[in-house]
Amino acid sequence: IPNSDFPELGLPLTHEGNEMKKVLLATTVLAGFAGAAFADDATKVKLSGYGRFGVLSYAGNTDIVTRMRLNFDASVTVDSGVEFGGRIRMQSTNVGGGATLNDAQLHASYQGLRVEVGNSNTAYDSAALMWDSEMGFLDSSAGDPVEPTFYYSSGPLSGGYMGVFVSYSVGDFNGMLSYVDPNQSASGTTKETSVAADYKFGQFKVSAAYTHNGAGVAGVNAAFVGASYAINDVTTVGLNYFDEGATGAKAKTTTLYGNYKMDAITLRGY
Repeated sequence: IPNSDFPELGLPLTHEGNEMKKVLLATTVLAGFAGAAFADDATKVKLSGYGRFGVLSYAGNTDIVTRMRLNFDASVTVDSGVEFGGRIRMQSTNVGGGATLNDAQLHASYQGLRVEVGNSNTAYDSAALMWDSEMGFLDSSAGDPVEPTFYYSSGPLSGGYMGVFVSYSVGDFNGMLSYVDPNQSASGTTKETSVAADYKFGQFKVSAAYTHNGAGVAGVNAAFVGASYAINDVTTVGLNYFDEGATGAKAKTTTLYGNYKMDAITLRGY
């Protein structure tokens, strides 16, 4: 899922659920999807995540920063090949008040089609090249978008928040569409809609995204277009452009970036 698990420095944790977990989950899913036929041993429970720590200096301050993230993923595949699943995330940082769980994301997928509801990803945030100028263990860049938009949240959401995300992949093309209602239980709330597309041809990649009423604020729109070129197996260059509305101001950013791999080391610049 774009933006859910960007490469991070740290220790990846992966553990497949034991048979007891499979039995418990299968019972729960059967209750939720009564009448569906399940393939043998199709239920999966996975725990994954990472930990990171380091020193950050900014504006005259030097801090030790930490993050520990755990993803709890569960899925079941019916005989027709449709996968139903969900994710809940637990995260703790040095500025938090302890480990917290976020709101659930539920999904259904079949071949190249995927539908998410709840704490879903959004099309704008998921554009493939949007974050490619990032560097460092915090994955940050002055070339990042202002992003006055909704996105998958690692923390709890408030009110009756409801997101819907649809993506379809075929060959080297990936199209995405999302809709977010900040509070579907309240009338008069402004809804956000986003669309994005990625395409790869040969050594080139292109990506574009647009958001209307970003973060549920009427009239705040954001646009992105980017392209990258793989010079060879170890060298890539790219160019990103953002035109974003943020709290009444327009943020226009153009970023030229590149990276070069040397065995286990990657040099980056923008």
